[in-house]
Amino acid sequence: MLSRLLVAVVLTSADAAELTYPNVLHAADSPHDLSLQATDFLDWGFQTRAWNGGVPGPTFRMKPGQTLKINLFNKLNPADSKKCTDTASEFCESEVTNLHTHGLHVSAKGKADNLPSESDDIFVSVKPGENTTYEFKIPEFHAPGMHWYHPHHHHATTIQAGGGAAGVMIVDDPEGYLPKEYANMPDKIMVVSYHDLALLQEIALSSQTKILADAADKAALNSKPASVYLVNGQWKPELTIEGGKWTRLRMVFAAVELNWQMEVDVGPAACQLQLLAKDGIYLSTMPRPVQHIPLYPGARADVAIRCTCPTYPCKMPSAVEGSDFNVFTYNIVAPTGAEDPATLPTFSPAKPCYLADLQSANVPVANQGVLNLDGGGFIVSYNGVGQSMTYANTHAGGKTQRQFPPIGELKTGNVYEMTVGGAAQHPLHVHVNPYQITWILTSYHRGYFQRGDWHDTLMLPSAILGPIKIRTQIDTFTGKQVVHCHILEHEDEGMMGFFQVAGTEDEAYKCAESLDTKCYRTAFNASVTYNHPVDQTCLGAGSTMPGIYYLLFIGGPIGLLALCGCCGFGFVKYRANQAAEGGGDPEAEEVELTEQAA
Repeated sequence: MLSRLLVAVVLTSADAAELTYPNVLHAADSPHDLSLQATDFLDWGFQTRAWNGGVPGPTFRMKPGQTLKINLFNKLNPADSKKCTDTASEFCESEVTNLHTHGLHVSAKGKADNLPSESDDIFVSVKPGENTTYEFKIPEFHAPGMHWYHPHHHHATTIQAGGGAAGVMIVDDPEGYLPKEYANMPDKIMVVSYHDLALLQEIALSSQTKILADAADKAALNSKPASVYLVNGQWKPELTIEGGKWTRLRMVFAAVELNWQMEVDVGPAACQLQLLAKDGIYLSTMPRPVQHIPLYPGARADVAIRCTCPTYPCKMPSAVEGSDFNVFTYNIVAPTGAEDPATLPTFSPAKPCYLADLQSANVPVANQGVLNLDGGGFIVSYNGVGQSMTYANTHAGGKTQRQFPPIGELKTGNVYEMTVGGAAQHPLHVHVNPYQITWILTSYHRGYFQRGDWHDTLMLPSAILGPIKIRTQIDTFTGKQVVHCHILEHEDEGMMGFFQVAGTEDEAYKCAESLDTKCYRTAFNASVTYNHPVDQTCLGAGSTMPGIYYLLFIGGPIGLLALCGCCGFGFVKYRANQAAEGGGDPEAEEVELTEQAA
């Protein structure tokens, strides 16, 4: 593991530019060309890798039932791409790429499965000078929402995605899906990225590649910081919104480490913040009033914001002045016409059946297991099965990553409950099928995270809040369902695994209609209201408290005191060892990220 002290430095600017937005490409007009190529990183004196020469890349918009076709070209220099056996590290093949659609409910199969084009198969390798075709067939029942894309070639994910190769994908709301108060809001797409130039330089040197190999050095030479947050590829831009009007912010933290939090109670404007969706899935009941937006690597949030000023115009930071999280400034101008009502209507959006509420599902004992993220060994395991996906492990005996053994088998048409450990240190990301929080000790981040919420990426602010329980239904798609830590440095170092999804392609979970009698299986139709019958055998108990909490809270005060005593002794011993070694108090990156998320 690369060890370092992560310090984010955010610059200040007297003349901030207005926020700009990437080009928008529509699935209806596809195929579209998407090239990974070298491009300048701002004006800081070095280059990075980016899609179509931009940080971020173009925004892709699609409607449920459409197919997004992409011609992917790798325009990087083959001479810079070194084999893993040559670098003798887990960082290698830096110029080999592919395309991952983070959050889309689409197939993970491709040409290796005898299909004519690739889909969300992260085991594809597109070498420099090569190209391939992708076809993402969006199911007609796909939920509307915001997702994103980035390269996902194992051992090169960090250096490519962390350097800025990312972009947004949006599945549009069907006609009549939202009340007019929501549907008519202007929306602002915001790709918030974090770039740790010291880390990227270190990985580039380990990978023996030229791009980013002098990133931190060139930044220092040009009096630039070694790490920076950007918004749509801009440093410290201004976002202009009308006072007294609701605006929808669609935000992704397209990063490989750390976190970002947006605040609104920092003045001088008076603002309301209402949460609409997380990870591209609308809340079951929206909106949810929140005070801030905490995002960790890979997470998304759709929020409605309404601000008024004592006098117009006024400016407001995105977080406390001087904070690393203050990455853009609101420019709030006088409203044109009447102000919007201060209260948004409470609304429960219709859900496709693959997002039926699983909190009362009958989950067979055989479908319950333990999913663990082990940072010590960079291992993702299920029921104790799993090993680190290091290069040596995946290529033992002449095999490949594609031939690596799965951590378990799931079947389409089934629901599963998993007790998750390690999510306080490692953001849990699952491909293809999202998951629902069905047991957590308490809501956290001032109500931002609650039981019943859906995610495809989740991180807890403290180990005290874990483990948690999640439920997921395995819907429609067979193949490999990848699971990994979204601190992508950890993923490159082996903290990844996959479930092999067996069963029948296109098979759905038949109990979904009993859990959500209003859910839809085909294309959404605003004029149709479902009232499915309930099969009582589909209903069961909710998720129960994980056993460790019985030990802590029901095992009696003696056990709890003993545990605290052990922790205290261990901490004292750690400090004593540090003092004896003459060292300071550097923290492991997992702990550091956890403290920032709290």
